[in-house]
Amino acid sequence: MRYLPTAPAEDRALLAAIGVDRAEDLLTGVPEHLKLHRALELPSTSSELEVLRDMQKLADLNTRFRTRFLGAGAYAHFIPSAVDHQISRQEWFTAYTPYQPEISQGTLQHIFEYQTLICDLTGLDVTNASLYDGGTSCLEAALMAVRVQKKRNTVLVSAGLHPHYLAVMRSGFAPHEDLKLVEVALVDGVTDPVDLAAKLDETVAAVLVGYPNFLGAIEDIKVLSDLAHSKGALLISVTQEAMAFGWLEGPGKVGADMACGEAMSFGNSTNFGGPFLGFLAVKDAHKREIPGRVVGQTKDLEDRTGYVLTLTAREQHIRRDKATSNICSNQGLIALRANIFLQLAGPEGLKGLAEQNVAKAQYLRERLLELPDWEVPFEAPFFNEFVLRYSGDLKVMNEALINEGILPGLDLSPYGHKNHVLWCATEINTRHQIEHLIEVLARVASVVG
Repeated sequence: MRYLPTAPAEDRALLAAIGVDRAEDLLTGVPEHLKLHRALELPSTSSELEVLRDMQKLADLNTRFRTRFLGAGAYAHFIPSAVDHQISRQEWFTAYTPYQPEISQGTLQHIFEYQTLICDLTGLDVTNASLYDGGTSCLEAALMAVRVQKKRNTVLVSAGLHPHYLAVMRSGFAPHEDLKLVEVALVDGVTDPVDLAAKLDETVAAVLVGYPNFLGAIEDIKVLSDLAHSKGALLISVTQEAMAFGWLEGPGKVGADMACGEAMSFGNSTNFGGPFLGFLAVKDAHKREIPGRVVGQTKDLEDRTGYVLTLTAREQHIRRDKATSNICSNQGLIALRANIFLQLAGPEGLKGLAEQNVAKAQYLRERLLELPDWEVPFEAPFFNEFVLRYSGDLKVMNEALINEGILPGLDLSPYGHKNHVLWCATEINTRHQIEHLIEVLARVASVVG
């Protein structure tokens, strides 16, 4: 929040305009026994310079990493300065929910453009304005599938789905006693088609599969969708790293009926964990059940192009019990950043960025495997992150890397993969950073050995 101080004279002028002597007089409607009757235990008023110095001291308590090899759902990508410049314009920064189309054409247009871009990337027909994050987009997609697939109450979820997404789904399914969430096992890092086939029956509404999955592996959506469709179920692809769309075929083009996941990689920084940008795209036949808002393009009476809220089946417009969703606020500003980023990059630019991600992840993996204590647990294809098994002491390794200003990959031990690490490389990682990582790891291996 920007620092906007007021002088004592301005405070007095404001109170005089309101017609009271003190700010406390505005609280006369509050019963006395509910008032604190003392000052809050806060620092005394400070100048902007003093506040900035205090904030810098707090920021200095954080561990700063010059190099990052951690992904697992939040990815560090380069953000052109043009994105920040555009987003800071007041017509974007102060815009609110576009309930009145006649005064919200700019906001509606950028949401329409965002929707168009997501449809292009996913190979599907309709997308909503946006959702909170990847986890809630999975939940919304699953609940939508149950609405579409009447009389089916089971959703199969690949064990390769991001565990945080799965946790959100379990929480969202909990109030629905008639709905079941069943996990499908992995084999060699990807969804086991044999286990999937065994669990598919006439009660299954949909199957959710990572694309790429939590372990970085690229699933064969065509094979899995054929299996799902053979039993009348829908196939929902879940993408936690949207940059992969610059490299992989759109899920809708290889058999997915819906695509959901996380799009914060487009023009948004990790920011200590958010905000994120959930997306959900569906086939045209299912658009009436999509949660949130859908912006459409039309013509006015003078044949001028205009934009309107075409579908808004949410609790703010209809009865709560009839809404398609009650948690789908539009991440408008975050979606705008994604829109600006994608239009700046263009199709070729996005493909080039994706190629850099692939090349650097491949190089990182090759260099790690040259060390004696790393080995491959499975050979599934990957985009920009992959899993390796470590034979050394992970605690010692992580401590050594952190001391060198390097944020290591994710230790997968808490997620059921003991002594496995999920490594990630994006376009911001340089050859020098990778070589520095290898140098530190080699030093750790020699000391332990």
